[in-house]
Amino acid sequence: MKNLNLVVLFLLIISGLACTDNTENLISGPDDGGEEPSGEVSYSNDVQPIFNGSCTSCHGSSGNVSLSSYSALMNSVGNSYGSNLVVAGNADGSGLVDKIEPNPDHGSRMPVGGSLTNSEIQTIRTWINEGAKNN
Repeated sequence: MKNLNLVVLFLLIISGLACTDNTENLISGPDDGGEEPSGEVSYSNDVQPIFNGSCTSCHGSSGNVSLSSYSALMNSVGNSYGSNLVVAGNADGSGLVDKIEPNPDHGSRMPVGGSLTNSEIQTIRTWINEGAKNN
């Protein structure tokens, strides 16, 4: 009987741990402090690979918002935001940044099914704040 009680207690503890709200790890990994990238951020080397890996399967060249290339991104209009998605020099005023950070002003956080890492978000923020250059 004592062994049965221990097994039940163990299963309850495991069940409780499995049901905890651990959303912190969905936002960042253990090595992902979101530090600012060193040096100038390159669109082609740093930003587009993030979009290719996490965004373009839904936001490719055929949609209203396309992240498939620099020109497509810069010409995409966020209807809910009333302007272009990227405001060069102003990450906080860019709809793109609002959509990839927690609790966006409009709709759901992107990408659907999993968040970008803090480092990826910081790379995009830095690129925009540096003028959103096609480099």
